[in-house]
Amino acid sequence: MAGVMLSTPLRVKPHGSDTIREVATLQDASEILIDWPQAKRGPFYQAAREKVETALEKTEGAAQAQEAFTALCDHAGLLVR
Repeated sequence: MAGVMLSTPLRVKPHGSDTIREVATLQDASEILIDWPQAKRGPFYQAAREKVETALEKTEGAAQAQEAFTALCDHAGLLVR
Protein backbone atom coordinates (compact mmCIF):
# COMPACT_ATOMS: atom_id res chain seq x y z
CA MET A 1 0.00 0.00 0.00
CA ALA A 2 3.00 2.30 0.42
CA GLY A 3 2.89 3.23 -3.26
CA VAL A 4 -0.82 4.06 -3.27
CA MET A 5 -1.35 7.34 -5.02
CA LEU A 6 -3.48 9.99 -3.36
CA SER A 7 -6.57 10.95 -5.33
CA THR A 8 -5.23 14.51 -5.54
CA PRO A 9 -1.53 15.18 -4.91
CA LEU A 10 -0.84 17.90 -2.36
CA ARG A 11 1.85 20.54 -2.30
CA VAL A 12 3.15 21.31 1.17
CA LYS A 13 5.90 23.42 2.63
CA PRO A 14 7.10 21.40 5.65
CA HIS A 15 7.90 23.13 8.94
CA GLY A 16 11.22 24.94 8.83
CA SER A 17 11.75 24.36 5.12
CA ASP A 18 11.81 26.70 2.16
CA THR A 19 11.23 23.77 -0.20
CA ILE A 20 7.79 22.89 -1.52
CA ARG A 21 7.22 19.16 -1.50
CA GLU A 22 4.67 17.26 -3.57
CA VAL A 23 2.87 14.59 -1.59
CA ALA A 24 1.53 12.07 -4.10
CA THR A 25 1.44 8.81 -2.10
CA LEU A 26 0.62 7.63 1.40
CA GLN A 27 4.32 6.94 1.91
CA ASP A 28 5.07 10.61 1.11
CA ALA A 29 2.48 11.66 3.71
CA SER A 30 3.99 9.28 6.26
CA GLU A 31 7.46 10.76 5.72
CA ILE A 32 6.13 14.28 6.31
CA LEU A 33 4.46 13.09 9.52
CA ILE A 34 7.63 11.40 10.76
CA ASP A 35 9.51 14.68 10.37
CA TRP A 36 6.72 16.74 12.01
CA PRO A 37 8.15 18.80 14.92
CA GLN A 38 7.45 17.25 18.33
CA ALA A 39 6.21 20.57 19.75
CA LYS A 40 3.52 20.82 17.04
CA ARG A 41 2.06 17.32 17.45
CA GLY A 42 -1.47 17.74 18.73
CA PRO A 43 -4.84 16.06 18.12
CA PHE A 44 -4.90 16.85 14.37
CA TYR A 45 -1.43 15.29 14.05
CA GLN A 46 -2.42 12.18 16.02
CA ALA A 47 -5.54 11.61 13.93
CA ALA A 48 -3.67 12.02 10.64
CA ARG A 49 -0.78 9.81 11.76
CA GLU A 50 -3.10 7.01 12.89
CA LYS A 51 -5.13 7.08 9.67
CA VAL A 52 -2.08 7.17 7.39
CA GLU A 53 -0.29 4.37 9.24
CA THR A 54 -3.45 2.24 9.35
CA ALA A 55 -3.97 2.71 5.61
CA LEU A 56 -0.34 1.73 4.96
CA GLU A 57 -0.59 -1.40 7.12
CA LYS A 58 -4.08 -2.65 6.36
CA THR A 59 -4.47 -1.56 2.75
CA GLU A 60 -7.74 0.22 3.44
CA GLY A 61 -8.85 3.72 4.30
CA ALA A 62 -6.65 5.64 1.87
CA ALA A 63 -9.34 8.29 1.27
CA GLN A 64 -9.80 8.89 5.00
CA ALA A 65 -6.03 9.04 5.47
CA GLN A 66 -5.71 11.65 2.74
CA GLU A 67 -8.56 13.68 4.21
CA ALA A 68 -6.97 13.67 7.68
CA PHE A 69 -3.51 14.52 6.32
CA THR A 70 -4.93 17.36 4.21
CA ALA A 71 -6.84 18.73 7.21
CA LEU A 72 -3.67 18.62 9.32
CA CYS A 73 -1.58 20.45 6.72
CA ASP A 74 -4.33 23.02 6.20
CA HIS A 75 -4.68 23.56 9.95
CA ALA A 76 -0.90 24.00 10.26
CA GLY A 77 -0.77 26.41 7.31
CA LEU A 78 1.52 24.16 5.28
CA LEU A 79 -0.64 23.66 2.16
CA VAL A 80 0.61 25.46 -0.93
CA ARG A 81 -2.30 26.41 -3.16
